[in-house]
Amino acid sequence: MISFFLTVRDEEGKLRMWYICRDKENRPNVAYAESRDGVNWTKPNLGIVDYSGSKDNNLVGLPSLEGTPFIDPNAPAAERYGYITNLGSAGGIVRYHSPDGLHWKHDATPLFRFLSDTQNVAFWDQRLGAYVLYLRGWNPKYRTVVRATLPSITQPSPVVPSGKGRPAGTEGGLRYVLDELPTVFATDAQDPTRTDIYNMAAQPYPLDPAWYVAFPAFLRRSPASDAPGYRGSHRGPVEIQFAGSRDGIAWHRYDRAAYASPGLTAPEKRNMVFMSTGLVVRGDEIWQYGTEFESVHGDVEARQKKTDGLVVRYVQRVDGFVSLDTANKIGTTRTVPVKVSGNRLLLNIDTGALGEMRVGLIGSDGKPIAGFETDACEPLEYNGTGAMVKWAPGSDLATLRGKEIALEFRSNRTKLYSFRFE
Repeated sequence: MISFFLTVRDEEGKLRMWYICRDKENRPNVAYAESRDGVNWTKPNLGIVDYSGSKDNNLVGLPSLEGTPFIDPNAPAAERYGYITNLGSAGGIVRYHSPDGLHWKHDATPLFRFLSDTQNVAFWDQRLGAYVLYLRGWNPKYRTVVRATLPSITQPSPVVPSGKGRPAGTEGGLRYVLDELPTVFATDAQDPTRTDIYNMAAQPYPLDPAWYVAFPAFLRRSPASDAPGYRGSHRGPVEIQFAGSRDGIAWHRYDRAAYASPGLTAPEKRNMVFMSTGLVVRGDEIWQYGTEFESVHGDVEARQKKTDGLVVRYVQRVDGFVSLDTANKIGTTRTVPVKVSGNRLLLNIDTGALGEMRVGLIGSDGKPIAGFETDACEPLEYNGTGAMVKWAPGSDLATLRGKEIALEFRSNRTKLYSFRFE
């Protein structure tokens, strides 16, 4: 089967995909594929892993499914790629490294002496100057997401197991995370009962590294999971939501609608969806990759009867995750102060055929700036990612460059996705 997690990286126009697959014995392997157009993919014969007596396959030799390959800008060339995962129930969380993303070795000493049994996300955060890891936690029955910030991923973390987490296997073995690291994402009172956060797929947004985006997977367990002493497989469907953050710690879930959900894709219903790490920007589009399944989480029997798992591509406009919407009546909103960093103001906007948008600029005194009033703005009737705002003749935005101003948007029947100065 194709398993839950994958990573897609855009490296100088070539898309590289690492995805998880399982054989008929349910053993996981990380496989590799590549593409130029994002649709047609090649699975090269890498000659790395001896599987069933042959190296004629696309396996890269990572035997664990709980990681996301990333480029480490601080590592030597021989360790350019990193992968944070579990090294068996006795080893803990360890770093694998590779010069090319294909040939991997792991460090002798684990980073943590506890386990995280999900898609472990790791990356170098240029804003913090540190490594950030998103791992699975428990509280104690339901899954959560915890976060670690490390100055190095080649040295063991000083965080030690509390011994309170759920046992991972044999008595006396390692346990899962409970309270060793701070929880940054969990269900709350607004979520349905029996809901887990399965994984998060958090990452810096490539078009604005000061913003973080995440695509948490929500697992809705069957009612049996609430029974006393229940230790079953946590069966249930999975959907993806969207979350954004300015610091990677406090996450905003917006309208909590399904971002990618189980759907009716003929001929059968898809009951699980998982999202990859890696956002591919091509012109005005963002491409994302995910996995879809006909079976629900935990239904191993169904997957033994029928091969399951697809890799799919999602396409949307850049910055299209959320929008500021106005309905048929006119609505007005004002931003916090922002610095004018260019001589053009561009909007990513959709007014449809009947909507309209005007923009005014507000000075530090709270009053409209002469020549840039909302009423002086030419109305925008447009669907595009770079609609240029224009005011009355003679109003030159370059005269405000470097100043802090607020933007006032007045619109109806409009979706505003983002704005930028250029």
